[in-house]
Amino acid sequence: MSEWLVLLIAFVHDLSVAVYVGGAVAMEFILAPAQSAIPPAQAQIMGEKTSDRFLLLVWISLILIFITGVLRLYAKGFIGGETFFHPLLGWDYSYGRSLIMLFGIWVILVINGLLITFLFRPVLQGKLSTTTDQTQATRNRNAKMQAAEWIQNLSRADLVLAILATLLGASLLRGGLM
Repeated sequence: MSEWLVLLIAFVHDLSVAVYVGGAVAMEFILAPAQSAIPPAQAQIMGEKTSDRFLLLVWISLILIFITGVLRLYAKGFIGGETFFHPLLGWDYSYGRSLIMLFGIWVILVINGLLITFLFRPVLQGKLSTTTDQTQATRNRNAKMQAAEWIQNLSRADLVLAILATLLGASLLRGGLM
C-alpha cells in the first residue's frame, strides 16, 4: 500500500472520529440547551431537522471508522498475513487489549445508534390522528417523553464512550493504554 494511500486512510479515519465526537459535543452542549430556550413546537421541529442530519453524519462516521480502522491495521501488517491476525492483536498485549476495547465501544455505539434510529425516533415522529381520544393522546405523549429521555441518555453515553474511544485510539500510537 502506498504511503499516500495510508496517509489518506489515516486522515479519513481521524476526520470521521472528529466528526462523531464533535457532533456529539455540539448536540449535547449547544443544541440541547438551545432547544430548551424556545417554544416546544419550534424545539420539536428544530430537533427533528438537526437530528436527521446528525444521524446521517453518525452513520457515515461509524462506517468510515470501521472501514478505515481495518485498512489501517492491514497497512501496518496486523491483519491479512499467514495467521490473519498478528499476535500483538491478542488480549495478552496492551495494543491488542486497547484495540479489542475500541471495537467493543464501536459495537456499543452502533447498537445505540440502531436503537435511536429505528426504535426511539419513530416514536417521537408519530403523529396523532383526528380520531385520537384523550387517553390515546396521553399515552402517546408519555411514550414520546420516554423515547426522548432514552435518546438523551443514550446520546450522553455515546459521548462518553466516543471520548474514551478517542483516548484509546490515541494510545495506540504508544502501544496501547493497558
